[in-house]
Amino acid sequence: MNEHGRAFTSHVKMMSLTLILPHWGRWFYQREIQKITGIAYTPVRFALLSLEAFGLAVKRADGNRQYYMINKGFFLYEEYRSIVLKTTGLGDHLRWVRKKKSDVVAAFVYGDFAEGTETTDTPVRVCIVGHLPDARIKSALGAAAHLTQKSFPYIRFTPDEFAARWKKGNAEVLRLMKRPKIYVVGNEQALR
Repeated sequence: MNEHGRAFTSHVKMMSLTLILPHWGRWFYQREIQKITGIAYTPVRFALLSLEAFGLAVKRADGNRQYYMINKGFFLYEEYRSIVLKTTGLGDHLRWVRKKKSDVVAAFVYGDFAEGTETTDTPVRVCIVGHLPDARIKSALGAAAHLTQKSFPYIRFTPDEFAARWKKGNAEVLRLMKRPKIYVVGNEQALR
């Protein structure tokens, strides 16, 4: 299989996907992607052409400008969206700022983005269960926001607080657990 047949064969493709994937419905000008990612024009151009050939991105031309958008109809769209969120889109940033594994027991995306009803303006809502201080959470979410050009409002619980609220049937925690979610750190088992 050649390079065009794979989406994650380079850092440039991954950074391009990290930017365009959370913005279904938004067309990105090729030079805009280059400016935001900080990657030179030619590698970005080849990465986007490869993503288009693979079917994960679509292209439209306006004069001599090339615009790209994620192809939500691509048969593996949901899997790629999950992979990006778990790595460069958010998960890696949370793993990089924690000092020990117990700092983040679980973190998940919830709301419109997890339900697949997001728009280009939809924030990526995050729930973090752990002992990570707000300053480090804000640092991680700031890095993710820069790469994705999305906002990341969050709620945080300590593991004991989350368990106690769940046990007492707290409406907020029960709603979080019933709704669709995308785990970027840990899983539901880690919360139990």
